[in-house]
Amino acid sequence: KKKKKNDIAKARAEGLPTATCKLSEELATNPFLRPDSPEIRDLLGMKTATDAEVFAEIRARKDKF
Repeated sequence: KKKKKNDIAKARAEGLPTATCKLSEELATNPFLRPDSPEIRDLLGMKTATDAEVFAEIRARKDKF
């Protein structure tokens, strides 16, 4: 995750696009695509919630960010 952040910062500094990435990278780093992740569920305190509930909570938190 830190490497991707550094890669993005470098690309931006060089005026290069940052939107293009591999699907595997997006799946590994985008919390919206990982509502089943035990790590994310633990952080949210939603271990027994449905994927839809976890997704909705992630979305709600993003809207307040």
